[in-house]
Amino acid sequence: MQSNCLNIMLVDDSQLVIQKLFEILSELDFVHSLTGANSYHQAITILSNTPLDVVLMDIQLPGKNGIDLLGFIKENYPSIATIMLTNEVSQSYKSLCKAMGCDHYIDKSTEFESIAGLLASYVPA
Repeated sequence: MQSNCLNIMLVDDSQLVIQKLFEILSELDFVHSLTGANSYHQAITILSNTPLDVVLMDIQLPGKNGIDLLGFIKENYPSIATIMLTNEVSQSYKSLCKAMGCDHYIDKSTEFESIAGLLASYVPA
């Protein structure tokens, strides 16, 4: 990670969610860059061309889903922190993602406001 700056990618098929996250995260002084993707394939393209520290992703994506994306990131970019940001709050999804190496699992409907604090924990001291 760059000193005190995070490069973050947001992956969600809802433009409204990406827009809301951009509004919240662009005001944080430790965020260096924000990139948005609305599909698995778009996220893969960005991953191959952009140095990233954190990826926030939804499970429900067009084409391949966020769990597929999580597997790809952990296999190819293991140093990137991964945060599932989803409405899929079942224990089976949460357990699967944790087993695959997901760093955090956030319920979009109840824990949205905790994202900024969580991201701050990834900034090097």
